[in-house]
Amino acid sequence: MKKSVVFIILVLFLSVSYGQTNNNLNQKPKHEASIDFATFYTSILNKDLYGYNIDVKYYPFKNLATGFSFSIAQKKIDDTFSFSIGQPIVNYYEIGWVNQYDILQNEKIRIGLNLNNGIVISRLGDNDDKDRYWTKYGYQYRSKEIATNYFYLLEPGIDASFRLFSNKHYPDIYLTTKAKYRFVFGDSKYGQLNDFSNGYFGIGISIIGFTDHESQKTK
Repeated sequence: MKKSVVFIILVLFLSVSYGQTNNNLNQKPKHEASIDFATFYTSILNKDLYGYNIDVKYYPFKNLATGFSFSIAQKKIDDTFSFSIGQPIVNYYEIGWVNQYDILQNEKIRIGLNLNNGIVISRLGDNDDKDRYWTKYGYQYRSKEIATNYFYLLEPGIDASFRLFSNKHYPDIYLTTKAKYRFVFGDSKYGQLNDFSNGYFGIGISIIGFTDHESQKTK
């Protein structure tokens, strides 16, 4: 079933036309950009995980967007995975390049199918034993690293955005919901590989609008 979902998403993206029709040949096309600020829920290691997400995408064509996706979360857990740990803590990151095709765009609603390719970093630390490190703001402390998993990430999903405020699309504000399924591939230093593949659900605010000036008539 999981392989079928991935196959369908990949076929959809490969079938997208990169051409763009122009209803008015005397006007230059406008290009959009979007920034999403969201909170998300997922499950790893059979634990509920809540975190923050930011997506930054650019539309080179009307319905096709591409850009950067980043998610971060942290969770104190009870499992030690046979390591000597006082207080186990997991730091979780998703870093990827997302491509999106909008199957619906109108004045009120936007729905897009997307595919996120990247990496998952899941760091197991001991919060009772802190390491000191230097930043430009001075010394900081973080949990001692015990083991870190690095996985390849393949994450198909769907976004639905509902307009809350209009500024003639320079920009507009939307409420955005996200539903994805995360597939990870690689070797695990703690936990099982399937402990890190799961659903991903988010909600937040999107700022979407044109990045160029009003179209000008060509001579």
